[in-house]
Amino acid sequence: METRVTALVVAHRDVEHLRRTLDALDEQTRRADAVIAIAFDASDDVRRLLEERHVDRLVTSKEQLTFGRALAEGERTLADPESDDEFLWLLAQDNAPQARALELLLARFETAPSAAVAGPKLVDWNDGSRLRGIGETVTTHGKTVAYVDDQLDQGQYDTMSDVLAVASPGMLVRRTVWRDLNGFDPALGPIDDGLDFCIRARLTGKRVVLAPGSMVAVSGDGIAGAPRSRRWSVKQRRARLSRTAELHRRLVYAPGVSVFWHWLLLIPLAILRSIWLLVRKQPELIAAEFRAAAWVAFGGTRVPAARRRLASAKTVGWSSLADLKISTREHTRRKRLEREDGVPLGSVERSDLRFFTGGGAWIMLASLVVGAILFIRFVPATTLSGGGLLPLTDDVWGLWQNIGYGWRSVGDGFVGAADPFAVVLAILGTLTFWQPSYSLVVLWILALPLATLTAWFATTRLTERSGFRNVGAIAWTLSPTFLIALAEGRPAAVVAHILLPVLFSAGVVASRSWGAAAAASLLLALVAACAPSLIPALLLLWLAAVLIARARFGRVLFIPAPFLALFGPLMWQQGVEGGRWIALLADPGKPLGSPGVSVTDLLLGLPQAGFAGWRDAADALGLPPALIDIGIPVLVGIIALIGLYGLFLPGATRRVALWGMAALGFATAVGAAHIAVTFVGVEPTSIWPGPGLSLMWLGIVGAAVSTCDSLRARGNIPAIVAGVSIATLALPALLIVPLGAGAVASSDGRTLPAYVTAAADDDPGLGTLRISPTDDGTVVATVIRGKGEFLDSQSTLVNTGALVADANDDLARLTGNIVSVSGHAFTPDLQKQGIEFLLLSTTPDSASEKLQAVAVRAETALDANAELENVGETEVGTLWRTADDVTGRESGDVQSVGTVLSLAALIAMTLIALLVAIPTSSSREAARMSPRTVGRREHGEGMVVRDPLDDQDFLADPDAEAEPEWADVVSLPGVEPSARSRDDETEDDRG
Repeated sequence: METRVTALVVAHRDVEHLRRTLDALDEQTRRADAVIAIAFDASDDVRRLLEERHVDRLVTSKEQLTFGRALAEGERTLADPESDDEFLWLLAQDNAPQARALELLLARFETAPSAAVAGPKLVDWNDGSRLRGIGETVTTHGKTVAYVDDQLDQGQYDTMSDVLAVASPGMLVRRTVWRDLNGFDPALGPIDDGLDFCIRARLTGKRVVLAPGSMVAVSGDGIAGAPRSRRWSVKQRRARLSRTAELHRRLVYAPGVSVFWHWLLLIPLAILRSIWLLVRKQPELIAAEFRAAAWVAFGGTRVPAARRRLASAKTVGWSSLADLKISTREHTRRKRLEREDGVPLGSVERSDLRFFTGGGAWIMLASLVVGAILFIRFVPATTLSGGGLLPLTDDVWGLWQNIGYGWRSVGDGFVGAADPFAVVLAILGTLTFWQPSYSLVVLWILALPLATLTAWFATTRLTERSGFRNVGAIAWTLSPTFLIALAEGRPAAVVAHILLPVLFSAGVVASRSWGAAAAASLLLALVAACAPSLIPALLLLWLAAVLIARARFGRVLFIPAPFLALFGPLMWQQGVEGGRWIALLADPGKPLGSPGVSVTDLLLGLPQAGFAGWRDAADALGLPPALIDIGIPVLVGIIALIGLYGLFLPGATRRVALWGMAALGFATAVGAAHIAVTFVGVEPTSIWPGPGLSLMWLGIVGAAVSTCDSLRARGNIPAIVAGVSIATLALPALLIVPLGAGAVASSDGRTLPAYVTAAADDDPGLGTLRISPTDDGTVVATVIRGKGEFLDSQSTLVNTGALVADANDDLARLTGNIVSVSGHAFTPDLQKQGIEFLLLSTTPDSASEKLQAVAVRAETALDANAELENVGETEVGTLWRTADDVTGRESGDVQSVGTVLSLAALIAMTLIALLVAIPTSSSREAARMSPRTVGRREHGEGMVVRDPLDDQDFLADPDAEAEPEWADVVSLPGVEPSARSRDDETEDDRG
């Protein structure tokens, strides 16, 4: 019987690809007997071209058809096959066969007469030497495995014969088999349609063979075979189609008794796989995962019809395919080998980090020694007090109960949002779970080395030279703002200063890596929680990062998600309900007064007057004030001038960005110093400008380090001068604590007398009325419940006046009656409010006469009142208790929808970010193939040349993600890796 071949060509919209395919058909040494074109939703150009080429038949459709459905439309126009020697040649618009392709495919049927399907070797559309496919199989669990995806064709697969399946592009199939099997499954396409058809052909007892000499060029338009574009939308579509095909085949091939269980597990498996996608740094594919599962689960692929189609043609058992499948173990081994071999042509590796050999470890050790010397006297303490320091709740569970939205045990208690800083304190307290308050002691002792460590790793983004990294780390550690925060007892500012360099390190590479973006998102939330005044500046920097991220902006868009989840309840209560958006910027924790500071001091990076202690030091040393007035600006100016000089050197873009960051920090500090949203007692106080100055310092120091790096060996002298200037500037601030001039002191963790805390053990709701005289002749009354005040229970809702603690003036009237001899019986009022103790705060010897007079008058009134019993003098003041017993107030227990939703959102966002931030082997490998520094670099800087491999020029895993610095982070967009020898690197390190 005469062999007859009908070519079915499916076209869509790419006229140039179609033209090449039609030309290739005309050039065949063995031409097809008929060419039928199927144009679905085609452009006018495509239809015009098909009409001009005079194909034997043109079938058009305005619908969006899969490859299989389009082929069915074309095949339906043919008469019934008369013999097994009639074939269909399946081609799409981007399948251009080489001249002998059809001839060699037919020859393969002559040597394999029992074959039903023959497939060609698929090569790249633009490079015929690169393989794009040659046969397919599945694992024992049904996952599709292509023998080849992207390799250099060296004839290594030319001996392959029988395979489980071949891809649909260029497939040659007997028409009788096509009719018997009812063509491709309409639920599949363009992925796995050929695989499924070949499996069904195998189950009829037929063979599927390869014709390695026959070659078809494929472009990856996505009509036949998976689309190959790396655009986000195409990647989403490819993932959805692939997963849909896999789930559909699983239900179709499963034994009847297990179909229900497979169907029942579709959605739960989607949830588990979504977690795995987070770990693999592919969160953008989660939506595709759920869409595929839902589409299959709810009948979108018509599984029952596909099962009937399979059963009607099946004549042999599944065991006949066992030898053609690949085991999961073998598949894993092949993937590992692909990753090991997937090295880019002329690829590069990062130079060593050199943390130990470059001196970073020594600088950190020196910081540890200095920190130990400065704060060694705090080691025996239970916790720290003074300034903004208070003990933490004495159990870890209590710490975590103080986050989110719910009951706040402040004053009389209220329902509201906790400060986000409570999460930071809960994390710190959990680290020393046996005694949470001791974490503050550890923080103070390790503050200097931690700042050195984070700053050193941040400088690795700016320079490969160890000396400049060390100078940058020293400059950040000796920041006057940081040292003053330690001396004044500002824990939130201390933590923010430590975390800012890590946020910078991860944030500058967020667009290149899901891992870095996830790390940056967590760090942004933590920094904002410690320093809310930085929120506007950080959001502006985030918007700038979104704009420069271009196609990968989705990663950067994710960064504020944990921040929004953390601040959501407070934003709703302060901003949406209260209209007090500016109050969101208030310093968290115990409110502290912020003395006035001039713009000149802020411009010098100093958060207070007195030139960071140099004014007092000059008085003590007898130095002329003019020397200090001139010397301090000169010291700061040296560092700034070095950074400014970099604006005139090659690669100034990086310095411009850093100076922009410094400008935002300065603007934040100036704005904070002039915004008063917090109350200390009854006096309003401005936001502390320290966090803004830390951001400014980060920009200035970064610009100076970058400038020295651009100067190479000539940057040594400026770096040394800058280091000496910073050390000189910081010296008085460094000595504040050891000289006893700081506010921080050791504490046993009690803020109320031991008598009160003992009573609170039996009744945690007991209240203590603390009366504090002020300089203006008034008193400030505060109700403290239980064992005292804790840092994690402080609330900016109260400190900013958003919630009035004494809305009905009941407490004001009660206090007035207590501190005056009025004869009014106030015990019922105390019992009503659950207050058993009254504490008159200690009056310092340096207090004004008016304050002392108020204190004496209050003490006299309290002693003269028969309703009170004098307990005695304590470390924190004079204590009285009521003569009658008092029952404390019950704590509120609020389980609202807002509580559940806020905690759920926070937990979900945190877990997602943590899962994405976990390094993987492929992400670490991708990181090692990229420069560590960002921005412009000299030729070959920070890179070590690897020997190029002739047969590899693409990463084996194109979706590999790079990680934050602890797993080696990649560079900014637009930075191309370059070559550098190890000898050059060593020479630069000497500089």
